[in-house]
Amino acid sequence: MTTINMNRDTLNSVGVMGRVKSYLSRSRAVRQLKQLDDRMLSDIGVTRSEISTRVWGN
Repeated sequence: MTTINMNRDTLNSVGVMGRVKSYLSRSRAVRQLKQLDDRMLSDIGVTRSEISTRVWGN
């Protein structure tokens, strides 16, 4: 019988854990960008209407 050992790093980089981690990270980025004022967003080259598209890539 063969045993497959998966440590935390392996689980985080692939599969469900990787997707969850990516979702949480992107959601946090959207929240943080929405808290910036329009001048600060302009400084980084993003308009308020582009935040979701820039973060999620849709």
